[in-house]
Amino acid sequence: MNERLPFLCLGLLFYALCSTSSHAQNLLNTSTWTVGSGSVAGFTQNGPTAENSREYGANHIGENVILWKATPGTDGHASGGWNTSYHNIDHTKDYRFTVWLKKTNSNDGHSYLGCNSTNNILKLDGSVNNNPYFWVGDLPKLNRWYLIVGFVHKSSYTSTVNHGRIYDGVTGEEVATITDFKFKNTAINVRHRSYLYYDSNTADRQYFYAPRLEQVNGSEPSITELLRINTNSKLLFAYDNAGNQKQRFYCPSPGCSVPTPPAGKQAKDESLASRGPQETSKEEEAILEDELIFKSITVYPNPTDGTFSINMAQTNDILLSEDVYIYNSVGTIVKRIPLGKPTSSLQVNLSGKPSGIYYVHMHLDNGKSTTKKVIIK
Repeated sequence: MNERLPFLCLGLLFYALCSTSSHAQNLLNTSTWTVGSGSVAGFTQNGPTAENSREYGANHIGENVILWKATPGTDGHASGGWNTSYHNIDHTKDYRFTVWLKKTNSNDGHSYLGCNSTNNILKLDGSVNNNPYFWVGDLPKLNRWYLIVGFVHKSSYTSTVNHGRIYDGVTGEEVATITDFKFKNTAINVRHRSYLYYDSNTADRQYFYAPRLEQVNGSEPSITELLRINTNSKLLFAYDNAGNQKQRFYCPSPGCSVPTPPAGKQAKDESLASRGPQETSKEEEAILEDELIFKSITVYPNPTDGTFSINMAQTNDILLSEDVYIYNSVGTIVKRIPLGKPTSSLQVNLSGKPSGIYYVHMHLDNGKSTTKKVIIK
């Protein structure tokens, strides 16, 4: 039986239970997003059809979803994105605008999240802004998902405090504060707009995912729910024997740990494995032990089409002892494999995951942990 089917069934059940209220809360209907190019119902393309398309790809937690892709041309003008249809609002209520964005290749051009309601959007000082953007700029890092969150407050809002934020899709941390607005008391509708503009680098891509426009009334998903990141996790770092960082990842288990680099340890030309025990410190002996354990665990085949085996060498008398976690290349968990009891071998199925590099993080019954790299073709 395909091990993904139980999880798929549970996911579909969860979606069926939650989609009605979630969609009712979100004024934007992204079910119109089908694979293809140009505008779709409710979303009018920004720029030419050739610069606006939709395709399957991985979101910030590795799910295979439909993404809106901006593919800039050489003219450097409108380079992808959308203006949505206008949606009716109540100017006495607050509204939240969100979108996930990821940019690749370069920071040419600028990314945008904004809204529009002609002559009806005010700055917090009360002056009219007929071209309101919550944020315009470059994302903090390339090839990384960020959640952009903007607010238009009720017309009676008197504060000058901005609540809009940009959140890192890997860590969940706030990385920037952005601009809030409020409605004029004559506002009856508003639209959501998100763009890539002024990018003339044809190798660049900007990806958009899961735009939302919703009234802030307690029924809307929390930021934590939108991020879907385990806030109790610890951000950990794996190192090689020279003390160089190899990979960072999240550790959901309270006892999870990885070896830390020795203080001041520098790269050595000589392999620790070739040195005699009389030449090594206790610290180095521990690192050597970690290296030998690492080498005794095999992941095969690698590269893989999606299925592979993890095998512990019988000679080291060490077993996998806790749940195994698979991370993508930006450190987000894409699969958890529960272990009912310690085992010396494990079958893993990542079929359907995008091609790329993944990391298998394992806990061992000797109290140590290790990480193996796997490439999906």
